[in-house]
Amino acid sequence: MDVHLIPGLGTDHRLFGRIELPGHRMIARDWPTMPHGSTLADYASTLAATVDRERLHALVGVSMGGMVVQEMAALTGPARVVIISSWKGPHEMPASIRMLRGIHPERLVSRALVQRIKPFVRWQMGATAPGDIALLDAWLDMPDIERLRVQVDAVLRWNGPAVPVEGLVHLHGDRDRLMPLGPIRGAVVVKGGGHLMVHTLAPTISALVQRALAGEALSSDPA
Repeated sequence: MDVHLIPGLGTDHRLFGRIELPGHRMIARDWPTMPHGSTLADYASTLAATVDRERLHALVGVSMGGMVVQEMAALTGPARVVIISSWKGPHEMPASIRMLRGIHPERLVSRALVQRIKPFVRWQMGATAPGDIALLDAWLDMPDIERLRVQVDAVLRWNGPAVPVEGLVHLHGDRDRLMPLGPIRGAVVVKGGGHLMVHTLAPTISALVQRALAGEALSSDPA
């Protein structure tokens, strides 16, 4: 099966560098450059055009990517959809994030701001090991500010998928500081998982995704 992997806001295909899905063809995507005012549905339409819909395929998305694959599902007809460290709609956003909807905080995003908040972002993402910090810093040290602004705006304006995804599998860490578990319902809870768990807990996430692709029913990680 082709497995299209969609990264999170401000990240790229390197997010999936430790993921292993034996027996499947992994296709890790980068974000297309989109104009100001683009919605997550616009991102989904652009990415969907790169999917060979004649081939059996699955969509796996992390964070912002998880929102986008929910929009893509109606366009490509995947066999499976898995979201990781993500939301299924604004009802799962914490109050602190919902308060930002409609006030355009993306206008404050600058290179200087990104550098100033780097220690906070490391903490929020759960990056503590040297390899995890190095990857996160690689994204933070060379940010595409205009792309970040477009992405932040698109996420905050998202009202959930136009068509709910049947059979959606949602993996979420119980130590996710960026997208706290509290408001989230119906997720498979990964013990010890932070927002960057697709990288920091790659063996665990790989195993869960592999099982989801096989159509197995999942329960919260008991580890």
